[in-house]
Amino acid sequence: MKVLIAHMTAECNEHISHTVSLEEFNILYGDECIDAMSIRDIFEAKNIEIIPAIYAEINPNGMIEKSAFEFIEDKLLTSIRTHVNEIDGIYLQFHGASGVLGIDRVSAEHYLIKKIRDIVGKYMPIAMVMDPHGNLTEELGSQLNIVRCYRESPHSDAVDTERKVAQLFIELLENKRYIKPIICKLPIMVGGERSVSAKEPIATINKMLDKAEKDDRVMSCSYHVGYIRHDDDTLGACVVVVPSHQKHEEYCKNVAKEISEYAWNHRHEFKFSGNYDELEKAVEKAIAFDDKTVVITDSGDNCGAGGSGQNTLVLNELLKQNTYKKVLVAGINDNKAHDYLSKFSKGDKVTFDLGVNEDDLSKPIRISGTIVALGYQQHGKNGPKIGTTITVSIDDTNIDVIVINHNVQYGTMEQFHAADLEFHDYDIVVVKMGYLDTYLIPETKYHIMALTDGPTIQRSEKIPFKKIYRPMWPIDDMNELEYIK
Repeated sequence: MKVLIAHMTAECNEHISHTVSLEEFNILYGDECIDAMSIRDIFEAKNIEIIPAIYAEINPNGMIEKSAFEFIEDKLLTSIRTHVNEIDGIYLQFHGASGVLGIDRVSAEHYLIKKIRDIVGKYMPIAMVMDPHGNLTEELGSQLNIVRCYRESPHSDAVDTERKVAQLFIELLENKRYIKPIICKLPIMVGGERSVSAKEPIATINKMLDKAEKDDRVMSCSYHVGYIRHDDDTLGACVVVVPSHQKHEEYCKNVAKEISEYAWNHRHEFKFSGNYDELEKAVEKAIAFDDKTVVITDSGDNCGAGGSGQNTLVLNELLKQNTYKKVLVAGINDNKAHDYLSKFSKGDKVTFDLGVNEDDLSKPIRISGTIVALGYQQHGKNGPKIGTTITVSIDDTNIDVIVINHNVQYGTMEQFHAADLEFHDYDIVVVKMGYLDTYLIPETKYHIMALTDGPTIQRSEKIPFKKIYRPMWPIDDMNELEYIK
């Protein structure tokens, strides 16, 4: 047997001015594509030949330029057309929130799957792994045979899920039958910070999903939180149950309905978890905490959800409160300031404006200080080098700030070390996140989410959506569950 594989992940935020060009994607082909998808051994153990189409990935960012998407689309669809008469199925790792400028559908996944079906017909098996923060609809699900997303947020089970779906797909290929996912589309639209998997109601929903999958009548089961950072008619949560055989469809419909009704009846539990407050109070609480290390998350400029990393709000508040504690702001994305600082060396005195002045949130702050560290930006725990870092200690304060030239969130010790900094040298560290990265939580004695404004504002009720299904909770006050069709 032969299986064609492809990967495309981009979490696209329309509320930042930057648009993503092709040069910003990590593009891989051939063996590099296969290895990056973490499923080579799964298929090869069954003597299934892998035909790699393309691996295209970028960290959360702005919307994708049409020309960049068209390049990826052409590589994928050309590969499918070339091999359509020899492949037995298609295995995809697609995010679900890849927003593209100027195409018929905002979300690229919905556009691409339709194009793929036009080539391969109605019956060729297709499996797709998604991020839970991608948008799934009944229309999209009807064009797939298996679709499942990760359970955990933060996404500690991403690779495990990709491998699990590969194994399920192989079982389908070895025991050919026609199956379709059961889709219940819910009018619930909340961001990731209201749906952390360790907290309710997601914790119980995940237990229900696990229990459902233990039944032989259920092949897979998942809860899709959805994505709220670009306006689209695909928005809203989703429960998916894939029956192991057509004869179990009715049973699986009941499972999907049970989980959907639980999510709806417990929708008021979708709320911010842990410590959170308005910016001024959040900074006050962080300063007042007696131990170290404390983390403040700038949730309105969360680079992990496509924030630009440009906002200077938290730095400005720290300067106002003038704390004696040692503080690191990690970091602020400003190409102009970064270019200026790149001319200097460690130990040099510098004076510059930090802030791109794109709006009130990124107003420039006049900085005089000393360069105390030079390093590089790293995407994630073991990710590639994607830019350099320049850390400046601000005169007459205990505040250091990392000036960067890409929108990367700092969530691992490896990233701080790459910047030539030690996380625990500081009493307070500010990061551009919402909920904390899995790797950062154990390093933190206390953390608080600052409810800042910005491209990833956490109060979805304040975002002016125009294309979404209505009524939609929590934007609209509604009591009865009305499934989105």
